[in-house]
Amino acid sequence: MRRMLPLVVVLLVALVPGRAAAGTVVNGDFESGTLGGWQVHSANEAGNWFAYQGTAAPFAHSLTRQPLQPPPQGTYAAISEEADPDTLTLSQELTVPAGTSSQLSLLAYYNSYKPIAVPTPDTLSVSEEVLGGQQNQQFRIDVMRAGAPLESLEPSDILLNVFQTAPGARQVINPTKLTADLTPLAGQTVMLRITVAANQEVFNAGIDEVQVTSPGAGGSSGSGPRGSGGSRGGGGSTGAKGTAGRITFGKAKADPRNGTVALPVRVPAAGVLRARGAGPAGKGGHGAPAIRATGAPATRAGTVVLHLAPTGAAWAILKRRGLLRTSVTVSYAPKSGGELLKGSEKVVLRLSARGR
Repeated sequence: MRRMLPLVVVLLVALVPGRAAAGTVVNGDFESGTLGGWQVHSANEAGNWFAYQGTAAPFAHSLTRQPLQPPPQGTYAAISEEADPDTLTLSQELTVPAGTSSQLSLLAYYNSYKPIAVPTPDTLSVSEEVLGGQQNQQFRIDVMRAGAPLESLEPSDILLNVFQTAPGARQVINPTKLTADLTPLAGQTVMLRITVAANQEVFNAGIDEVQVTSPGAGGSSGSGPRGSGGSRGGGGSTGAKGTAGRITFGKAKADPRNGTVALPVRVPAAGVLRARGAGPAGKGGHGAPAIRATGAPATRAGTVVLHLAPTGAAWAILKRRGLLRTSVTVSYAPKSGGELLKGSEKVVLRLSARGR
């Protein structure tokens, strides 16, 4: 990893990170566009965790030479990036609900520019004195004892290991859903630690959709996409009850620079999504659809982001008004066959003065 001049590291976190309420993960989907609710620590101030969107590197002094993996759900996710050897930790304390079963789930992915390496004995330090010539290029996620040192690997501090890269593991992992049973920790306050140690080259580790669910309490206590218990909007979705047999919508995010909208849609399995727009409200639309027909494949159960663009008729309205409220109908055809699922969602298209 090349050496650089000292960096000014900007932390996108709340000034006073608080403890989450029982069972909840604050800002677990990062759709605030910040790392608010999380504590961020850089051992050497040579890197950081960032809330990001798209595929461009968020670090002003980036050494990243490849496009980042885009956020797997919604518009934002969290990513790590370094300009020199560093250990980067993202953490949050939460209290596991008592009297019910609880499960932690999140999406994790990474791209390491050098082979995965874990020193012996294992350490999260990247200090040359500690490593003694060994390499340290690893990513791990742990449920820790509250108050434990951030870089501790003591068995008494690690209550549950959720994920850990092994020596020789693949250098690139696509978004993968990880789960861990928190029921044995019911009633305890714990610390979720997500950490990257990189002393060789860039290690972009990403996380998204971090939540704690409590099926025994009748639903989610995390901060997953809106609509995870049922579709919002006028039409709703057809199919069996429960998220396993329906499509649901996350929070739509308008881009005022070009009038487009990113709409997250959660699907129960692999299949194909198709979206069609309704006619724009107000005069001048003449009943023409406001959203261009579009589609996207879903390779597995999870969230797919549909990128909705205005039609010519809608664009004319946006140029005059700067805002247009409409709705979109989304259909989902399972790859394995079966019932076609449909849902409708209201969206707002915006166009800034500069775009007009």
